[in-house]
Amino acid sequence: MSDPDRFSPQPREAARAALSADALDFLRRYGLHPDPEAYLAHGYVDLCLRAWPTAGGSPLRLATRWALWTWTTDDLLDGDLCSAPPDAIERLTESLLGVAAGSVRPAPDDAPAVHALAELIRQTRATMPEHWWQRYREQLDAWIVAAHDKLVHYVRPGRTPTLHEYLMLRPADGGMLLAAMWCELAGRCITPDWTDPVVQDLLDAFSTCGILTNDLATGGGGKGETFNAVAARMADGGLSAARARRDVRRRLDAEERRFGWLYSAVRRGFHTGPPPAAGIATGPAGDLVLDTRSFALHLNQFRAALTTWTGSSSRYPATAVPRPASHALRAVLIPLARRAWRAVGPRGSARPTTQ
Repeated sequence: MSDPDRFSPQPREAARAALSADALDFLRRYGLHPDPEAYLAHGYVDLCLRAWPTAGGSPLRLATRWALWTWTTDDLLDGDLCSAPPDAIERLTESLLGVAAGSVRPAPDDAPAVHALAELIRQTRATMPEHWWQRYREQLDAWIVAAHDKLVHYVRPGRTPTLHEYLMLRPADGGMLLAAMWCELAGRCITPDWTDPVVQDLLDAFSTCGILTNDLATGGGGKGETFNAVAARMADGGLSAARARRDVRRRLDAEERRFGWLYSAVRRGFHTGPPPAAGIATGPAGDLVLDTRSFALHLNQFRAALTTWTGSSSRYPATAVPRPASHALRAVLIPLARRAWRAVGPRGSARPTTQ
């Protein structure tokens, strides 16, 4: 990875404090989680800071709120609504779609997610150009419908999908194309090449990497989780849980290599676009840029941050996403080498030790 593509692995402390406070206020104000402090303890703020290390101010806050809204709403659909009456599920889905379309306003007794969505839409449409919002709304509608279908047809009845059913539904339900547009929102960059075939391939690899990383982390193949790549491979191929996990792990490794290949092509094959047309930039002059290379960089940063977070967050089992043996060996040898260097010092000079 070239130097311009590197980003600091450490969150900025001042930004972390400010973003944590805003995230906590957002969750509390709309009642999106019964215990916001415990929810944020899973590391969502650190994930967003690592994903968007150069972002700040209102773009970073708004992108993080969208992420939190999507994740808490997904948890609602996968959790609390599993035992809810069918009409409650249908009403929530209709309300979310209606608010997203701008055809209805939240009713007083609508779920907190509906009220929060209306406010997020208002803030976003005041910040981003209309053509971007229409693209985002298409993906948002697709995610709401897919999340509904997963809940109704698979999660509630506890039914494992065939691999075909999984592949038909999971890309939309995974929400990674929404995450791609959070990158544009946080980075104040919009790709003018969203429909370009190479960019679409990059987005597909980005989506698949995120989905499979999550599926491995949620313990697919074990108890409870049925809508999962590992579970689908077990059901479709008659594989054991261990073999199915290895199969999905190999697919993820291949997708990460594909992403790297396409990322390199986009970073080298696209150039900074023309300045935004009059009326597109709603912030200070030059605040919003059309740049596919910057967009690709943000995707890469988000993918790397998501992988790191998934492997370390308390939301998932500690050993959920095993890496190849070389990763484990490096994790052991590098700290040992550092300790030896501190003890011996450069060029073999003895260092004093402290007790």
